[in-house]
Amino acid sequence: MKHFNWLFVVLLFVFESGFGSAIDSINISILTCAPGRDIYSIYGHNAIRIHDVKHGLDLVYNYGTFDFKTKGFILKFMRGKLPYVLDVADYSHFYAEYDYFQRSVIEQVLDLDSLQKMNILKYLDHNMLPENKMYKYDFFMDNCATRLRDIIEQNVPECTYEQNTLTQKTFRDIIKEYQRNLPWTNFGIDLIIGSPADKLVTTRQSAFIPDYLANILGDIKCSDAKVLPLVKSKSHILKFNNENSTPNFFLGPIFVFLILLIVEINLLFRHFKGEIHSYVAKYDNLWIFVMAIASLLMLFMWFGTDHIPTKYNWNLVWASPLIPIWWYFRNQNFGQKIGLFLYGLLIISLINAIPGINILPQYFHPAIIMITLIIMMKIFRNTN
Repeated sequence: MKHFNWLFVVLLFVFESGFGSAIDSINISILTCAPGRDIYSIYGHNAIRIHDVKHGLDLVYNYGTFDFKTKGFILKFMRGKLPYVLDVADYSHFYAEYDYFQRSVIEQVLDLDSLQKMNILKYLDHNMLPENKMYKYDFFMDNCATRLRDIIEQNVPECTYEQNTLTQKTFRDIIKEYQRNLPWTNFGIDLIIGSPADKLVTTRQSAFIPDYLANILGDIKCSDAKVLPLVKSKSHILKFNNENSTPNFFLGPIFVFLILLIVEINLLFRHFKGEIHSYVAKYDNLWIFVMAIASLLMLFMWFGTDHIPTKYNWNLVWASPLIPIWWYFRNQNFGQKIGLFLYGLLIISLINAIPGINILPQYFHPAIIMITLIIMMKIFRNTN
């Protein structure tokens, strides 16, 4: 049976069996899956389960899928133009997949009346139409978690929560909770995402992360004869130890760039002594090449993609496109003027990277302290 027809069958059973009694046998729940080991799964996942106990139908609707066979997949993925798709699978397949990858799953069964259940079923059925099942994914604003939040808000309007209360966390703060055991991933994401990630989020906006959505669901209250919680029951349908091991500091970016800073200080002392070796020029060339690539990547992610989080990236202050221009003209008066201007940009970046000090509207990873010092010493060595 094609999965588009499954929900249609549920609806058919409802109408043929009598609206009230048939709908009572259906449970609707939100599934929250623990983070996985792969980069695309480190923030967890949400899905919605439709379980018709009476008729033996058990379906899981998932807004977080995409087709690897899409033409130009990699480029569309990088540019934020890859369509995500609402998919549906049998619950047993969903269970087997997460059991295989040993990812815990929590189920929150929603306390809904017949009309609310019917509204959600019709909403999902409408979303499964070929012209509706695709959507433009946005990491912060439109993903597998926010789609389920929207289903609740639009189809269970009697239920409310403190949507607009500020959490005192930014988008970046929240995702860092899931990146702490992946120091290089954490560093790379800090380089790519820009100032939109540093805005304080409301309770509603925090639901872009599956665990946060689950917490919000637990706080939602519904008006009735008395105020009742939206979640009727909560249980672990799969439970594993998903705690990751503590990363090795000596393999992380801060320590690595600290070592490179010590190397640069040594090169500076050798410069003062007049010791010039051919390998130093090759080493500097490598650094300038990497800085140019980093700058181009940040510019591409800002202007060449539809990703909102990667726009307005102030990392371009220290990873300036002017660095390779300075390098080319470094032995000329024009290049020396660019070098002085870069000094100013690098000092600003250095100060901004000091924890607790933000003179720019964006967080900088602490490793930027070492990187800016290294670039400043390279400018000094090569313009004097």
